[in-house]
Amino acid sequence: LFMEGASWEDGKGDDEGYLSDSKMKELHPPMPVAHVYSVHVDSMTWNSMYQCPVFITSQRGATFVVDVNVRMDPDDDERRWILAGVALVMTDD
Repeated sequence: LFMEGASWEDGKGDDEGYLSDSKMKELHPPMPVAHVYSVHVDSMTWNSMYQCPVFITSQRGATFVVDVNVRMDPDDDERRWILAGVALVMTDD
């Protein structure tokens, strides 16, 4: 997976990574390996999460696959990333 419209800041030690501003000349930074698992909706914490759309290509539109929860900095607002058009894409074209 590749990030579009933002960058990924790796966590330090046991801390988890989070969304950050995109870096200069870095159009599609690669995402780290993700461990995906299911959690019952009642036990899910929605604090500091951005519902990030995943697309097959950067064309977006009809290539939509799923929304995934991506951690963001606790001080951030989800609207910031929505306005930036942040999404994950499966191909780096």
